[in-house]
Amino acid sequence: MRIMRWFGLPGSRAARCPVRPQEHAWLESSLSWLEQEFGRAPLLAPPARPADLIPAGYTGGLQEARTLVDLLCWRMGVDPVRVELELHSQPAPLGHHRLRGGNSVIGVGFGHAATPTAMIATVAHELGHVLLVGDGRRDAADPDVEALADLVTVWYGLGVFGSAVAVRCARRRPGLTLPRYSYALAHYAWLRGETDPAWLADLRQVPRAQVRRGLRHLAQRSGSQPAAHSL
Repeated sequence: MRIMRWFGLPGSRAARCPVRPQEHAWLESSLSWLEQEFGRAPLLAPPARPADLIPAGYTGGLQEARTLVDLLCWRMGVDPVRVELELHSQPAPLGHHRLRGGNSVIGVGFGHAATPTAMIATVAHELGHVLLVGDGRRDAADPDVEALADLVTVWYGLGVFGSAVAVRCARRRPGLTLPRYSYALAHYAWLRGETDPAWLADLRQVPRAQVRRGLRHLAQRSGSQPAAHSL
């Protein structure tokens, strides 16, 4: 019966779309746009997991944080030379991006930088702004730019980290809500042909259940098992 529920075979329980119709439409159109802008190559790379990126003994010092930024730049196809990192001692938003002298400046609070999962999620989101705003693909005033920056992190296989921050900071972060983030991760898995990806183990219980629900819905809607589907 479990297999029947997963793939929407006759007799299985219907899996309704986990987000509202307008959110579903936005997500699919935005994913199509990301494919046009960045190609499918990011989907082919193994998704990043905490053990892949977080070095042993990480404390959030400036050099450690800079090393993470460079690693994420490489992952997302951004030249690290054009990205400056600022760590702030004063309480600040989760992160911010601005342009200075033609370079992108990413600012993160010291306290936030000391938590590696949050640091990776924040920097990846801000690198999304580099790709969107810094490279002239979107205007900084675009009302969707924060949500789209989150979606860029999912496209580049960094959604596990963003999901963790979406759980902890839901009330004070812009961008995708947790249900929308989880549904984006379900699309990511679906496009990669994954039915029960190993990286689900890195998610907390609620987003893990939401991703599985999203996968059930996508499977039932298409009537087939995911196999590196097209948008």
